[in-house]
Amino acid sequence: MKNLANFKIAVRTREYLIQAIFQMLFDNQKAIKIIKQFKEEHKTKKVDFKMFSASIKSIEKNKERIEAAIESLSIKNSSIELIDKSILYFAINEMLFGELDKPITIDESLRLSKKFSSPDSYKFINASLDKFLKAI
Repeated sequence: MKNLANFKIAVRTREYLIQAIFQMLFDNQKAIKIIKQFKEEHKTKKVDFKMFSASIKSIEKNKERIEAAIESLSIKNSSIELIDKSILYFAINEMLFGELDKPITIDESLRLSKKFSSPDSYKFINASLDKFLKAI
């Protein structure tokens, strides 16, 4: 794994973003409410709230397109863990509407799945994102 020490703020921000997406999908909460909550809970930590807010708002705005992209991968909604779906939401949103390069997005998604999900989920995430990249 690469040395991410130079990117601590971006790494932390993306970790919080995955947690926020999970919360959004689990509770069907609005982006503005989640942003406010995360800003309050993490105000003492170094977080790029501009990037965090832009990403979570983009996901809310483009939820139907992201959901359609996941469905196009032939993944049944009932067979995917919510944390893995959250990571796919992050990655697909970033690839379609974000500023991160696609290889960096995939690397980050794999790192996030290794941190937050089951031990083998990174394989599922990698295969899904590879299939998505070939389709766009």
